[in-house]
Amino acid sequence: MTRHAVIGATAALALLGAGCGHRSSSQIPIVVGGSVEHVAAGTTLGRAADIFHLRPGSGDLLDVQGGVLRAGAFPGRLLINGRRQAESTRLRGGDEIRLVGGRDRKESLHRRYSPVKRGMPGNPQGTLARTPGVEVIVEGAISHQLVSTHFRPSAGAPKIERAVALTFDDGPSPQDTPRIVSILRRLHVRATFFVIGYLVDWFPEVVARERAAGMAIGNHTYNHPEVPPFNQLPRRLLEDEIELGAESLARVGITPRLLRPPAGSSSPEVVRAAQAAGQRVVLWSVDPSDWRSDLTAAEVKRRVLSAVRPGSIVLLHDGGGNRSATIAALPGIIKGIRHRHLRLVPLTP
Repeated sequence: MTRHAVIGATAALALLGAGCGHRSSSQIPIVVGGSVEHVAAGTTLGRAADIFHLRPGSGDLLDVQGGVLRAGAFPGRLLINGRRQAESTRLRGGDEIRLVGGRDRKESLHRRYSPVKRGMPGNPQGTLARTPGVEVIVEGAISHQLVSTHFRPSAGAPKIERAVALTFDDGPSPQDTPRIVSILRRLHVRATFFVIGYLVDWFPEVVARERAAGMAIGNHTYNHPEVPPFNQLPRRLLEDEIELGAESLARVGITPRLLRPPAGSSSPEVVRAAQAAGQRVVLWSVDPSDWRSDLTAAEVKRRVLSAVRPGSIVLLHDGGGNRSATIAALPGIIKGIRHRHLRLVPLTP
């Protein structure tokens, strides 16, 4: 309803009330949700909100992947004639009350810089680059979930090797991991699997199958803790998660040299804890979000191939849910990478 329409409706009702005596002179007309209502003279905005049950919705603070960090962080507003007013504001005849819901907002981003020396991978490592430069790590400022990594070579540094690493997280899965390993073997690809400790204890035969197929295997902690973010855990809990994950692998004859923290949640403290355990932190540079249940195989494939570059580390998943889209996309991903004349390699310590 426009402002002119509101004034017109109010004036007509006022004249009608004066002529017929249906409304007390102590009441005033206001507009609520496009309808003309009457309240006692002197009614405040807060009181009108109670009378008409006006409760604007609130917006949430979201992490970089759209999960809720803090519900109701951004309350909605009640406006009088399009302007925000205090609840103690007294209403006047013809005023229009409008509800404006709070907006969801994503956390801000934080950038970190990790130097890469000649001949050495970064730590944390986001690409396969071993030429001098800097890894630029972008993460959520609150959740510390990884958003992206980007390598900036130093001036005059050699070109990055034309190689790509496929990595798989959150297994082993007795249903999906063997299917992924079979595809990799058939297409002569060695990839890297970051496994969760307690799942290794449950399905050691699946890890043995990965190893027999020539795959590299890294530590993805024991419990995959995400709340609070991994890099905000007390140092002792960080060390326990890393150590217990390594112990699960040791029971199947594997000594891990690589660590992928849950959600890519890294920090200098995580790097130091991993180094103390003889492991290097590995992140990624291509994330198609294949864990999302609404993505098709074609979309997963498109997201990988549109982002992959020489030196890319690709994040995929063999556990944590139904991985049928990833499995269906995998042959096309491998062929598309090779079509770009890029080699597929496992991560090395």
